[in-house]
Amino acid sequence: MTENTEFPTAPPPLPPSPSTEPPLATTLPRNGGRGRTVLASAAISLLVAVAAIFLLPLIFGSNPVDMLSGKEKVATQVQEIKTVEERVVKAGQEAVVEIAQRILPSVVNIEVQYGGLQAGVGSGFIYRSDGYIVTNNHVVEDASRLKVSLRDGSTYEANVVGTDPDTDIAVIRIGASDLPAAPLGTSSDLVVGELAVAVGSPEGFEGSVTSGIISALNRNIYIGNTPLLDVIQTDAAINPGNSGGPLCNSAGQVIGINTAIYSQTASGGYDGLGFAIAIDNAKPVIEQLIEKGRATHPWLGFMGSTLVPDTARAYDLPVEEGAIVRRVIANGPADKAGLQAGDIIVAIDGAEVDSMDQVMLEVRKHQVGDEVTVDFYRGQEKKQVKAVLEEKPSSL
Repeated sequence: MTENTEFPTAPPPLPPSPSTEPPLATTLPRNGGRGRTVLASAAISLLVAVAAIFLLPLIFGSNPVDMLSGKEKVATQVQEIKTVEERVVKAGQEAVVEIAQRILPSVVNIEVQYGGLQAGVGSGFIYRSDGYIVTNNHVVEDASRLKVSLRDGSTYEANVVGTDPDTDIAVIRIGASDLPAAPLGTSSDLVVGELAVAVGSPEGFEGSVTSGIISALNRNIYIGNTPLLDVIQTDAAINPGNSGGPLCNSAGQVIGINTAIYSQTASGGYDGLGFAIAIDNAKPVIEQLIEKGRATHPWLGFMGSTLVPDTARAYDLPVEEGAIVRRVIANGPADKAGLQAGDIIVAIDGAEVDSMDQVMLEVRKHQVGDEVTVDFYRGQEKKQVKAVLEEKPSSL
């Protein structure tokens, strides 16, 4: 079962106009004229200074009264705390250059062979300085040989450390040390519309950098029959060969692993819809693969489908959304908890669910051995049971 001034200077004083009056009887001191000039210049300078005090803040979007009263300092301090806003504001064209310089040394190209024949190319990024590299499961699955190329031109044979088809994540390793590990960020504070940069080897062109935005969050997609839950959608150009490479934020930190594209072209090329595994969801899997070569996932133990409003109305069901239990696996957690075929699950541990995908997502937030509360309808009656999550069998 499947459950990223200059101010214009003041004009020089006009020369004095010719006087028609008779000259004074006494001669003025020689420095008297200079004194008037100094006073005039001082007055003009003062006016310019006052204008600058009030005009400059306005030019840069500040209130001059707030700046003089000290309120502007408070606003600046608040902005410094809001790291997400800082990241979004920073994301101009120069940010892409900085991201490329920071992340490219950590991005690798992966040549894949099956039975001695080169079958394709993928991407990855250095996760740890002692040779551990993260990529996609579908990049290395069933490969007979892997060759990794680094940014400095060096190449290495790589071994598979572990793979996880459920999340499409794999870890491989090369015999090298002191490598430039990629800086990791978080996907928990991403906002739709912020800068996203994808790096990899699309169509074999190593070290390619493309930029776009975060188009959507919390997408659920399918690769074949395998659901990828809570993924990031981006319009940064992703093409075959980008798989396994990093998706970065404007700080040059990895926020996702590029894994899939939606394409209507025959070549499977870029159509403006790319998807990346959120790094916060990937980290626990990566650590498990490094530690024990495999990843475990919690399992509720039933097969089901999403209830849609049309079906609910046709059968006069008590709710219009949820997950319908189609088959309970014998001796699984759901079976032991008393769930039956036909039950409609509407919440897991207090979190409402409106689809089978949402049930799987809520279950994956827990650990094997956790006890969860399941709210469901049986007929017209709402019920609740507790189930202890078990490890999902590798055969499913």
